[in-house]
Amino acid sequence: MRSREKSVDPSAQIDQLREALSTQPVIEQAKGMLMLVRGWTAAEAFDALREISQHTNIKLHDVAGIIVASGSREQPPLPDRDTVQAVLAEIRRSVLGESIG
Repeated sequence: MRSREKSVDPSAQIDQLREALSTQPVIEQAKGMLMLVRGWTAAEAFDALREISQHTNIKLHDVAGIIVASGSREQPPLPDRDTVQAVLAEIRRSVLGESIG
């Protein structure tokens, strides 16, 4: 018996790829900021972003955008104030340590 291959909608795949490409730059910027501040590798910085995203239940690209906005003069569109505060609190707790911020 042949196993059935899962049907994949090509337009959905294209939309997912476009979303990934559009969010990648801000994720890379946030990784670089964490690498600079903490002296982490790229993998360690990504793991930190992922953990913050999971602990706050906020999309990874939104977490990255908040980090980049908090460390730059540019103000990209950010999620609501409660979301920003949740991410910043988690960054203080898990990345910077309780003594900072």
